[in-house]
Amino acid sequence: MLDCQATGASPGHGHLLEIGWLVTRADLAVDEQAVSCSLVALPEDATIPGVVRELTGILEDDLVDAPTASEIWARVRGELAAIADAGGRVPAVIHFARFERSFLQPLHEREVPGTAFPLRPLCTHEIARRLLPGMPRRGLRALAGYFGHATDELRRSRGHVWATALVWKHVVEELARAGVETVDDLEAWLLAPAPKASKRVYPMPRETRLGLPDAPGVYRMLRTSGDVLYVGKATSLRRRVNQYFQKQSKIPDRMLEMLSQARDLDVTPTASALEAALLETDEIKRHAPPFNQALLLGGRSPWFADATLGDLSRSPTRRHRIGPLGSPWQIRRLVALRSLLDGGLEAERERRAIFAALGRPAVTELAMEVWQAGFERFAATLPTRAIDRRLAVRIGTAWWREQLALGRAPPELDDDGSDDDDAPWDADDVHEHLAEVLVTIAHALRRASWLRTLSESSVAFVDGTASRRLTIERGHVVEAAHHDVGRPLPVPRGWARNARERRRAFDVATFDRLRVLTTELRRIIEAGGRVALRLAPGQLLSGPRLRRVLAWV
Repeated sequence: MLDCQATGASPGHGHLLEIGWLVTRADLAVDEQAVSCSLVALPEDATIPGVVRELTGILEDDLVDAPTASEIWARVRGELAAIADAGGRVPAVIHFARFERSFLQPLHEREVPGTAFPLRPLCTHEIARRLLPGMPRRGLRALAGYFGHATDELRRSRGHVWATALVWKHVVEELARAGVETVDDLEAWLLAPAPKASKRVYPMPRETRLGLPDAPGVYRMLRTSGDVLYVGKATSLRRRVNQYFQKQSKIPDRMLEMLSQARDLDVTPTASALEAALLETDEIKRHAPPFNQALLLGGRSPWFADATLGDLSRSPTRRHRIGPLGSPWQIRRLVALRSLLDGGLEAERERRAIFAALGRPAVTELAMEVWQAGFERFAATLPTRAIDRRLAVRIGTAWWREQLALGRAPPELDDDGSDDDDAPWDADDVHEHLAEVLVTIAHALRRASWLRTLSESSVAFVDGTASRRLTIERGHVVEAAHHDVGRPLPVPRGWARNARERRRAFDVATFDRLRVLTTELRRIIEAGGRVALRLAPGQLLSGPRLRRVLAWV
């Protein structure tokens, strides 16, 4: 098994960066740590392109003591010599073998001129084109998953070689069933044109998905090994799951890669779409599926701030009593804005504060005169440049109301500013993004108060034909049952818990669960359904009042 990483797509546009190899057989157990792997020293003045650095994580500093390509190839040839056939060649199983051959064959001709190239490349991608002609994707990760093996994002040669070896064990079995049992047979078989698939053929049996209930619930896409690939929610399990398999065009590559691996389903019907949404967020955290992107743990935590909104903590303390907040980003933007309003920053600190306050790590072509014009326009709207928490909330709330009245979408509360804006900014852009600082602070603090309130509540809702009641305690659903609309909601058991006790109950799972519950309650009201919340004895939220509250959180 062999794999190469390079700084370009061909020798004319790049150089070898890493080589990994493993001498093994299809009938042997595969150990990733048994893979030999070496970085390759680049020629003088050659660099690693940014996209390659990002993809592989390899930096120029990592190559300081790396051997040359000539030295590594000599080592590989030495290992091959012991297992070569009479012609001095060794079968080499490689995924997308044309790439590796384009680098290694010229290298061999330079190092050992006049000798035959010692590898007989066997391309697993070309083999898969013939064995699995309708498979949506035949990338290495998709093939490994198709055969039931979980692999991380494959970015380095060691992982590529290990995944190729896993795939090869299954490919050999499939080839034997096709009557291909020797390397000579395989090379002859590969000379035949690959069959053309008229349409995609998904590995999941049709009867598995066609037999799903027409009911709300949560579905889990599974590999043959039982690993969970993806968790999703549905108002109708049958309709939602079958939608994946009905389109034949304009399907994202990531989804096709998932569908190439999904062989089975596990579903949990629920009494309502709302309960499906709550179950989904918990199941995503329990399984950490590789094809889910939202609601994963991912090192996240709720955040808590002090009374000045100047300091943050990942857990509530006597000092850090403002929260839970979904992201530290809003607080950090406010801190930067305060420092700019205070003035007196030296040039480099001012530059960093500008970018932090605007919510972007860098802004292309932001001229200082443009910044200054937008900043002064913003400052002129403030009653004072000393913005404390109450003033930030008051101003942000007023601007928030203006945005809602105009029907504009609010800024994303948990945005981390990772998307750069490449277009030149003007003073209006600066003004708008500085105003956004106070809007998001007001929104985040209001949402934090709401989530603490919701963490001890009884909820009744009518969603479609479902009339349900949930009891929420410490942010968990401790009871779910049918609700008789004519009966009063019970008082939540934890209604008397103080704010400190409620803050201490929050982790990421609790934060996400209550945030999802809020979104679902808003959805039901907007669709014409009914919602009521009992928060304490004599305290019931419903109707227009609840609608107004949910519009702000």
